[in-house]
Amino acid sequence: MNTLKNFTLLLAILFSVACDKDGNEMQCSEPGIIIGADIRACVCCGGWFIEIAGDTLRANLTKAFVESFDLEDLPLPVTLDLIHVENPCLGDEIEVSCIRK
Repeated sequence: MNTLKNFTLLLAILFSVACDKDGNEMQCSEPGIIIGADIRACVCCGGWFIEIAGDTLRANLTKAFVESFDLEDLPLPVTLDLIHVENPCLGDEIEVSCIRK
């Protein structure tokens, strides 16, 4: 269980960096809509449901980004860049490398 927590923390730290190697703010390009939180209690659950091009996927978002909106703001249109996960646990996980409201 500690390994999962450490992995989640590592991902959160990596995703919180939203600048390129020169310190310039990254531009997020793909439109999406945050539609809600995944509140299920399972090993592979958690994060946020995001609709992208008609598909509903799931991703963890940085604490800072989540704190920038209220649940009443949902559904929340965003632009984002994603990285597809090689071996997803449930099959719907993505990694978000950039996200903007």
